[in-house]
Amino acid sequence: MRWKPQAPGDKPPGEGPGTTVKVAGPIIPEETTIPEDQRVYVVKDGKFEVRRAPDVEKFGYYIVDLSDDSVPFIFSQTEAAPNRYSSTFLDLANDRTDERGEPLPEGRHNYVELFGIPPSLSVLTRRFHEDEKRECYGKLNVEFFRKTRLSVTYAGRRSVKDEIDEVQAELNRAKKKTGKDIAALAKTNEYALLVKKYNNVSGKMSMVTEVQKRLQCEGLLEHYTPGVITPTTVKAIRDFEHKHMIFGYGILTGDTRAGFGRTALQNNFATLRRVLEARVTWSLGIIEDGSVNGLKTLSDTWKDKDGKEHKVRNLVDEYTDLLLKEMGVDTAEKAREFFLKIQPDHFRSLRVAFAGPPLPEYYRSDMDFSVVIDRGDVYYDAPVDAAGNSRFQPVSRRPSNTLYLNYNDQKIPLARYGTTIGGWRREFKDGREYLAYKGSDTGPHVWKDIYAAPVWIPPASTPPSSLIKSEKVDGKWITRVNTEEVGPSYASAYGLVAALHIRNRSEDGKGLWQDNGIRSHGSVDYMSIQRSFSHGCHRLHNHLAIRLFSFVLHHRDHERAGQTRLRYNRKFTVGSREWALNLDTRGYQFSLTRPIPVMVEPGRILGKLQEPYKGMLPVAGQVYEPDDPNLIEKPADAAAEPADAEDRAGPVSSEPEDMPDLPPPPKPRK
Repeated sequence: MRWKPQAPGDKPPGEGPGTTVKVAGPIIPEETTIPEDQRVYVVKDGKFEVRRAPDVEKFGYYIVDLSDDSVPFIFSQTEAAPNRYSSTFLDLANDRTDERGEPLPEGRHNYVELFGIPPSLSVLTRRFHEDEKRECYGKLNVEFFRKTRLSVTYAGRRSVKDEIDEVQAELNRAKKKTGKDIAALAKTNEYALLVKKYNNVSGKMSMVTEVQKRLQCEGLLEHYTPGVITPTTVKAIRDFEHKHMIFGYGILTGDTRAGFGRTALQNNFATLRRVLEARVTWSLGIIEDGSVNGLKTLSDTWKDKDGKEHKVRNLVDEYTDLLLKEMGVDTAEKAREFFLKIQPDHFRSLRVAFAGPPLPEYYRSDMDFSVVIDRGDVYYDAPVDAAGNSRFQPVSRRPSNTLYLNYNDQKIPLARYGTTIGGWRREFKDGREYLAYKGSDTGPHVWKDIYAAPVWIPPASTPPSSLIKSEKVDGKWITRVNTEEVGPSYASAYGLVAALHIRNRSEDGKGLWQDNGIRSHGSVDYMSIQRSFSHGCHRLHNHLAIRLFSFVLHHRDHERAGQTRLRYNRKFTVGSREWALNLDTRGYQFSLTRPIPVMVEPGRILGKLQEPYKGMLPVAGQVYEPDDPNLIEKPADAAAEPADAEDRAGPVSSEPEDMPDLPPPPKPRK
């Protein structure tokens, strides 16, 4: 089935002659005379007026789907081509089931916004209502986190309480020996440092205890011992990060610490803005988010058909802010008042419309895109020495993915996202682990096929142990096949969407496509995108990958191939137990009628090696045969091994890897 994108109307959105909107009360009015599928609420100055969709569309209003059944374009479907993951996406967004289809126990929630699936407004409404009833919020010391600069990294999971007990004992000995109190000891040369250490550890103890109180109040932590950081507390901190879309490792520093310095209302309001931002981008098919503005390496201006120069607008913020204002929820207090007056059922089928400035004139039904992926600073040297010690490899330029629009002989940057390139990774071969350089191909490619909810087929080099996982279910530990790793899943190696990088190897122009295994794809391993490497693919944060490829499909003619078919059965052994992995699809396929050119630039090569090392290196601590053929470097002119199309993704890890960390980059857009 072919789908033609629709161009925006010629009339600028707004109130035309004779279309004065009569506003109603502050609560969404009930309406039964207009069929649900035609019902739209025009929002203006915090008031809602019901209208028929055709009437609203006629006058150029922007319509945003706020219903519980709203999905981004990549998860749209037709009767002839149903999208299998669409229902899973909605079940997760609405807290109905987990990703495996199991109903959520009472009081449990899917905190998967950080993984690309924002909560529905029904779920957010319940969150506002539930938090209003929690009296414990009034007993929390939120101000502590706004003032402190302390960090608790709990290396080795050592208890802060144990640390303070040790310092307290040492301080008591000093007090007994000198007869002085803490204030007096702080003024002595001998004990000033000890008092400073005591104050520091006391502050950490207070921080951990306040965090635990907050987590318990928020329903994320049941039981705890003040100051004792257990795996349960760490999981609760990570759940807090996931709930509030905080990029972190589950340690009390940086953005995570700042998150505890916001009230529940402030965090809920931030979630509301992100949810509305997602719905605006899905419904209006826009992508310009300010990520190309103010960069020395990009020109963020363009000229219209009359030669007038314009700055690339931040359409995402512009229209999201306008929708917040017109709905009357543009402050935390207004949002609280709004949500406490309504019930979750109001959002079951809600669509709203608002008047706003017209889109830039370059918006068309079929837009001419191109992509540039800059590999940034690249090291071919191994990141560790023979003893396994990390080598210092500083970078100042991280990889990036920039979407351009070719319009009137101009190359206009629309959005720029952080991404990854290949690097040194662990590889399993012949029963042993090695280090191998898994590079990203440079030069011209195209995006031709886009897969929603793609499936990653583990290559032979995948360690079998990574294909199973253990988890606690109903108080018991079970081991099963790691289906989330493979997909379809937000946690799969390809995330929620992937575009294949292919080359045209034809000499006669007829199209001879070669797939070397590189993809641009979403990823649940969100911290790796900021500071680590892939197996060659270009990872994106799941929510941005959804936005990018939904935008492309909104504005590019394509074929909807639908759910692909696959027969894949693999048996493997871990320990003494045999396992089976069965797959029946590669994902839901869209094929662009005109492929999008993608240029992968080589970046800046740093270090001693100027070309990738062809071969493998030993992993420190592993035992190898003296004549291990895998440890022999290949000649520089050796032919490359055939690419395994799935090998480029590699298994996902949400924990920091044992590779050297890179300096932190700019924060990702949320």
